[in-house]
Amino acid sequence: MQAAATTTVRAHPQTKPSSASFLRLSPPRRVSFCASPSPSLRAIAMAATSQQQQQQQEQEQLIITRPDDWHLHVREGEVLEAVLPHSARHFGRAIIMPNLKPPVTTTARAVEYREEIMRALPPGSSFVPLMTLYLTDNTSPEEIKLARKSGVVFAVKLYPAGATTNSQDGVTDVEKCLPVLEEMVRQEMPLLVHGEVTDPHVDTFDREKVFIDRILAPLVQKLPQLKIVMEHITTMDAVNFIESCEGHVAATVTPQHLLLNRNALFQGGLQPHSYCLPILKRETHRQAILSAVTSGSRRYFLGTDSAPHDKRNKERSCGCAGIYSAPVALSLYAKVFEEAGALDKLEAFTSFNGPDFYGLPRNTSKIILRKSAWKVPATYIYSSGEIVPMFTGSTLEWLPSDQPEE
Repeated sequence: MQAAATTTVRAHPQTKPSSASFLRLSPPRRVSFCASPSPSLRAIAMAATSQQQQQQQEQEQLIITRPDDWHLHVREGEVLEAVLPHSARHFGRAIIMPNLKPPVTTTARAVEYREEIMRALPPGSSFVPLMTLYLTDNTSPEEIKLARKSGVVFAVKLYPAGATTNSQDGVTDVEKCLPVLEEMVRQEMPLLVHGEVTDPHVDTFDREKVFIDRILAPLVQKLPQLKIVMEHITTMDAVNFIESCEGHVAATVTPQHLLLNRNALFQGGLQPHSYCLPILKRETHRQAILSAVTSGSRRYFLGTDSAPHDKRNKERSCGCAGIYSAPVALSLYAKVFEEAGALDKLEAFTSFNGPDFYGLPRNTSKIILRKSAWKVPATYIYSSGEIVPMFTGSTLEWLPSDQPEE
């Protein structure tokens, strides 16, 4: 048995095999070995690192459809030239407010003002101004027809007389405007409303609620087919009203009314650059607006109400109302939605809900917001002075790109 075992392991071609059938040996075979095609540890690590970097990059940037600003002040002259690039850099279109001196009350003047804006745009800009008319007690239905035919006027603005900056020529009694509003229904022309009463006996912080009760709710009942945008809403009352209406009523919301409550007016002393109209309200109202906007409702869309004023006019003994937010607005809206855990709903608020309500096509280009800290300048200087932006000197986390992504 030992010899047989030796023969099995050490078989040689010249050795005669044993006659025992159970010890017959197979002929020798050549055995070869091939290396496995599996990647090396280094390649696996590099692939994992690349994937992590790609995921991190995706987490640190947002690509959204280019937004529009559905409530914007750009003024005239040298101020127009100074502030317009800030909006044109990030927004595709904007509803331009008509409260100039004198106000834009006719279609002819709206066309002229649009040409002024177009001349002030940076070279190569694709920004489109959407013009509005300033409603007065004397506006005629014929003017609404002209506005619609012009192709450049997209809405009519209702300022209660004396409610805000350059509103002294505004409406004194909505009943006087009913023929015009009825024509707006026929022309499918939206009414943009500064929703505050000017009755001196009404507390400043209650003026939006009283406006809803006295003027807006009856108007909606009387003309349910009139498209209405309640601009820069500030209260829980406005949210409840918007939600109670049919689809013809919507609202714009500013960054300041999403981020600040009325304490911001007095922190460390009187803060004139936090003063706007409608005025900031209690925290309970801010929370109600924040919840409504970040819920994904299509009734709310971006309207900065960016309102540039010279620093001297804001800081004097009787300072004017208005917050200049155009350079920081997108960064602040992203901050709001991120902190609410609702970044997936940001694009609809900034880019979809507005054009859908107005019956306009959505923008086709994109914009990138990168998670990259940047510091807001203390002021923006122009030829005759300087303008203080919202969140002046602060560091913001989201940085919009300057160029559209096609």
